[in-house]
Amino acid sequence: MKNESKSISDTDLLAYVDGQLDERRAAEVEACLAMRPQDAETVADWRKQNEAIRELYQHGHDAPLPDRLDVRRISAEAARKTADWQRLAAAAILCLFIGSGIGWYGHSFSRPGQLAEPQFVSEAVDAHALYASEVVHAVEVRADKKADLAAWLSRRLDRSIDIPDLSSKGYSLVGGRLLPAGAEPAAQLMYEDQSGRRITLYIVPHPQGQETAFRYAEQDHLKALYWRAEQISCVLVGELPREDLNSIALDIYHQIT
Repeated sequence: MKNESKSISDTDLLAYVDGQLDERRAAEVEACLAMRPQDAETVADWRKQNEAIRELYQHGHDAPLPDRLDVRRISAEAARKTADWQRLAAAAILCLFIGSGIGWYGHSFSRPGQLAEPQFVSEAVDAHALYASEVVHAVEVRADKKADLAAWLSRRLDRSIDIPDLSSKGYSLVGGRLLPAGAEPAAQLMYEDQSGRRITLYIVPHPQGQETAFRYAEQDHLKALYWRAEQISCVLVGELPREDLNSIALDIYHQIT
């Protein structure tokens, strides 16, 4: 049992809290918790957070999930768009080698080489387009549960997620949600100004690496600024002039780094 105790990881504890372990593994975790009071207390706290979130949205628990909010559909759509982008980029590069030597490529994103992580940025823009216009289900956890939201997203992304205050820029927090980013989780925070115009901040975890400067992308009518800081990458998305988006992104950068 001593060896089993050592083999219990935080991933096992999270899966145990979410009811995702089989009976044998769940029994091993329970036996481990009996010998590790500190972990047992952590598990109890996680359960309280989950219960608070369930109570917050208990009124819609039995309602069928709309197709547009299906996580598998969102992930599949993002993968399809990524494949389209890759095919488009390959064709553009071929054209460059054939004769032009310069040019613009891609319909969604502009200059080649400017987007180091096109899938990451594309997922952020797609998520904004999907949820920013929602009225009832724009977020999973609303701003009045800000502390619970920060704790929940920090646990899921395995990073400390600080929720920026953008009131000095005229934006108030609407809330946030958890989203898939390929095989990894992502967080989306949504803000709104007095006119109802919304911006979103998309955050995904990344290994420790070098910070990057702000980079700009544009897709249809949406604009995005993205950067990497410490162990996360961020994308700020909205229908704003580039200079306004840059000012807000700088504010966010100084708050979360």
